[in-house]
Amino acid sequence: MSVIDTTLRERLNRRIEGLREAREIKPGRPSVETETIRNYHARARADGFVFDADEPVSKVGGTGTAPRPLRYFLAGFAFCLQAQYVRNAIRMGIDLDELAVDVESEIDRRGGLGLRDEPADFESISYTTTLGTDADESEVRELVAAAESRCYVHGTLSRAVDLDGTTVVNGSPLDR
Repeated sequence: MSVIDTTLRERLNRRIEGLREAREIKPGRPSVETETIRNYHARARADGFVFDADEPVSKVGGTGTAPRPLRYFLAGFAFCLQAQYVRNAIRMGIDLDELAVDVESEIDRRGGLGLRDEPADFESISYTTTLGTDADESEVRELVAAAESRCYVHGTLSRAVDLDGTTVVNGSPLDR
């Protein structure tokens, strides 16, 4: 059973065509509002949703009541990439029985503690996209290329950090 509703194809194509024909396309302006509740515990509001971030109890002042902030950052990357897989699978008429993105990263913890001269940053981010589909390999390659090139976070991260992606299709790695 497909996790993608390809019946949305006509609606998506109308939206894309409407934007293509528009005299002006206003920039998107994603935003989030945050506040500190206490110590590391913070609350965010976005799109009518409220969600919290915290640090584990092992951090001085952490209460372990919510995921750590960097987890949201990595999840945001995965969610953005998944959205592009969905959008492009719909556009291309590809059924996906499975779609998952797992993200791993490496940081130099000294940066966040002020124990090195360089600013804190990610040393590397790697991700594995898992797809289950009956589409042929050339269609899958086109889908991967479209999703990665149209994902705002992927585009930004690929210019900022060593970003390494792997795609697994029906249990087998896709050679790039």
